[in-house]
Amino acid sequence: MENKIEYLIGKEQDFYDFLDRITKKDKVAIVSHIDLDGIASAIFLQEILKSKGIKPKILEFTEVGSGAFSKLPKKFKKKKITKIFMSDIAEESDYTNFEKLKNEFFIFLIDHHPSENKTQNNVLKTKTEHCAAWTIYNLGQKITDFSKWKNLVCATMIVEFSYNDENNFNFLKSNFPDLTKEDVMNSEVGRLSNLFSSAIIYLKNNLKKAFNLISKDKFKKLEKFNNIIQREFQLVVEKFGKEAEFYPDKNAYFFYYNPRFPIGSAVITYLSVQQSDKTFFIASDVKDDKNFVKVSSRNQSGKVNLNELMKKGIAGLENASAGGHIMASAGRFLKKDLEKFKQNILA
Repeated sequence: MENKIEYLIGKEQDFYDFLDRITKKDKVAIVSHIDLDGIASAIFLQEILKSKGIKPKILEFTEVGSGAFSKLPKKFKKKKITKIFMSDIAEESDYTNFEKLKNEFFIFLIDHHPSENKTQNNVLKTKTEHCAAWTIYNLGQKITDFSKWKNLVCATMIVEFSYNDENNFNFLKSNFPDLTKEDVMNSEVGRLSNLFSSAIIYLKNNLKKAFNLISKDKFKKLEKFNNIIQREFQLVVEKFGKEAEFYPDKNAYFFYYNPRFPIGSAVITYLSVQQSDKTFFIASDVKDDKNFVKVSSRNQSGKVNLNELMKKGIAGLENASAGGHIMASAGRFLKKDLEKFKQNILA
């Protein structure tokens, strides 16, 4: 079956042209996001480069937000990097530093987050449902055999709700015939996505290990992490049921909690699937800087534009950043501004 990718910025040939311009003298880096889409994207990019006889010099995983790209130039210069692939990176969250980076290095970005910059060079932007891993999978299978990565790309598409696109759902269905949209998370591929995501959560401070375990199908080790994370997951869901604040006029829940592991995104995804008409906000401390909090938001109905709402939430707040998709977005700001943020989003 034909896999149709809708490009909002750029075209496929731009990627292949950039790839063809890489020579033996180049030193290549891959920079990707810290979730399953980011990890899978990096695995697929590495596989594409391997087919061309290219071994990346740097593999870097980064969060997004204000200052996210500020430390990268120093690392790249130290390793004499000349070409960079970036995947699943919402560049607008730190656009000033992203532009500085583009001025110093040759960068190709593949992403599915909304962008107001419609004329960027060396950028492939797709609509939200076409996650970065799915785009790179399609690019890669035109270069080399990608059949062994079908389970990984399908698991990633579940986490990213790529099945909301009918063509994408048909691809998933062709690999997992029993899949239904009504019970996605409890399906075989849904359980696989939990397995991979749990390893990334557990190994957040060692994502290269998660990258290696997932790329090499080390399922016994992945199951070990999954069991630990799923126990924590159930505890947080139960605590949410007891402590979350509900605002009837906005049909929204707000929950502030610091779990043992960073599972806020997984919990809020689960909750939003159960009650697709409601909006969920889960806040927690930023582990490496307790002066800040991060907030994840979800609403599966598509009737609330969370990308815009989160930006409204941080309006007027210092050192704050936010961005994402219509149905899923996130932000980061100073803890002292938490009540102001709530006032902004509930106004």
